Amino acid sequence: MNYENRLLNRALQDRDLSPLFMRNVSDTWFHDDIDKRVWVFVRDHQSKYAECPSHEVIVENFPTFEFKPVEDNVDFLIDKVIASRRISIINTAFADAIKDIELHTDHERALTTLQRGLVKLENDGLAGTSDIDITHGAEKRWEEYLERKNLPNGLRGLPTGFPSIDQATSGLQKGQLVVIVAPPKTGKSTLALQIAHNIHNKGSVPVFQSFEMSNQEQIARYDAMRSRISHHRLLTGTLTSEEEARYKAKLRGIGMVNHKFWLTDSASASVVSGMAHKIQMLQPDVLFIDGVYLMIDEQSGEANTPQALTNITRSLKRLAQRAQIPIVISTQALSWKMKKGNVTADSIGYSSSFFQDADVIFGLQREEEDIDDTRLLKVLASRNTGPMEVSLLWDWNTGEFRELTSDDL
Repeated sequence: MNYENRLLNRALQDRDLSPLFMRNVSDTWFHDDIDKRVWVFVRDHQSKYAECPSHEVIVENFPTFEFKPVEDNVDFLIDKVIASRRISIINTAFADAIKDIELHTDHERALTTLQRGLVKLENDGLAGTSDIDITHGAEKRWEEYLERKNLPNGLRGLPTGFPSIDQATSGLQKGQLVVIVAPPKTGKSTLALQIAHNIHNKGSVPVFQSFEMSNQEQIARYDAMRSRISHHRLLTGTLTSEEEARYKAKLRGIGMVNHKFWLTDSASASVVSGMAHKIQMLQPDVLFIDGVYLMIDEQSGEANTPQALTNITRSLKRLAQRAQIPIVISTQALSWKMKKGNVTADSIGYSSSFFQDADVIFGLQREEEDIDDTRLLKVLASRNTGPMEVSLLWDWNTGEFRELTSDDL
């Protein structure tokens, strides 16, 4: 039994695919045909039903697959498979390079072959340790600083369209976990969707997963934002003639956009490993999870309990780091934990892990209880800035959600 087969058997024995998704295990890891087919089946089953299939289900679909007990730790097995794949890629690259020299007497082609092997190691996450000796690479760090200096608005990550959010995050960066917290019915879903829309407009690919609204509800909101039309009149079929023309033009235009904007099905990704699978399949630049408190913790099988939320935020932070994309999540503030109606970092429901795991936390609230066309956005915690707040225009009549400026006064 090779390490690939032992790894697969261990995951099936535990009925837990999350460690494999966290380490970016993919179809190419399995060379044996039956192992690969079983792996594809179980990962698709996990994505659809949020659980690893039972032995009975696997036997029913793969009667020749032989289950074998495995005692080794799953991380050890993953490391062994990685080491084996690394050696295989290096050996193949060297063999192909030697062939280029011996058969074609082409040293340039041999160098290109070796470079392709190195790129494959990097792309597959097999290039080796990420440990860094800070006494080396000083010149490179200066060059990186100069690159940052010349970046548009000094942003290192994806621009969100909200200057205060960009200031607090330096743009949404790879590996960041960003939290939006707000009382119910305040607009955290709308804020997250507007950020996703702005990022998509700049040429990046977002995946937006909502546990609070259906995809059809989100599409209607998105269309209103993109077309700058009344959300209510869009839903009731009472758009003005000007709005209808603008809506029709925007629908025609989006069909010509060549980069994706994914709204994903919450039923197939209610656990972190399901999210990891979505990232593997869709290759987004950023992941949004709206209503993360409704996710199910794979370790405890619970949702919205202190331990479940702690496990989920920890896993999402690791997922952001491993997948090298920013992950933006929203959650609810508890009214009884708010201070005089104000959202604080302490207002987050049931678990302090949001504060511990997040790189940046934003709070969203009404500026005044009886006014619905503005919101107050707060930076509650950030490594780049201190606490601050800014007013947002919040207009469902025109589909406009942005920061207010002096020109609005």
